[in-house]
Amino acid sequence: LTDIISTGGQILILHDELLHKVFSYLPVDSYGSLALVSPHWKHLTRTEAVYRRLCERLYLQQSKRKQLHLSRFGGKYRTMLEQRPRVRAAGGCYVLKYSHIKKIQRDMWTEIPVGAILETVYYRYFYFQEDGRVLYALSSTAPHEMFRRLLKVCLKKKGDPAAVWGTFEVQKDILTITARQEWHTVRFKLTIGSDKMSGKFGLLTLDEHQSSPSGCFDYWSNDLVEYDVPDG
Repeated sequence: LTDIISTGGQILILHDELLHKVFSYLPVDSYGSLALVSPHWKHLTRTEAVYRRLCERLYLQQSKRKQLHLSRFGGKYRTMLEQRPRVRAAGGCYVLKYSHIKKIQRDMWTEIPVGAILETVYYRYFYFQEDGRVLYALSSTAPHEMFRRLLKVCLKKKGDPAAVWGTFEVQKDILTITARQEWHTVRFKLTIGSDKMSGKFGLLTLDEHQSSPSGCFDYWSNDLVEYDVPDG
């Protein structure tokens, strides 16, 4: 016991079930960091029982049909966690950046210096929660400042003029987000992907962007608006 405490801390005095109860308040992706603390913590956080808890936390909330379908992953929860698409919730904020270079119209009244570039930049922020909610914001504010504002909304329950709450669901690798703004409801469809920079399931690609004042997104809706998806 002394050796375990010296390598993993006094928290390991607690029974494993109590430890897992404490860990349940942490984001799912934190388990990877916990496994690096010591060999005992690695063993504690990398069991099939733990993977089952994590899959239930993630997929029963995020998936459209609220089912796990364990047989599709060889009957192993670890394989499901590694292969089944999901979004990083309760700690993961996704940012979609759009930039556009505007051509400068020069005439006798133009005061913009020669060589200057007019660039429009805005961001879409998606801060996912494990309970199926998502905090959505459209803003020109840079990420380093916007992250603090979104975190304040989540932790201190304070509103932000740029952010609204919505819901999301995942079906295969397609993520659907719906959020109600003051003048209309917006809906996005995105593809969940991975790359070397963003990591596993850290990449979102915007496929569809729609809005409806009535909140109806059926094809026959008379107030449905579909927007062009920007390339950048």
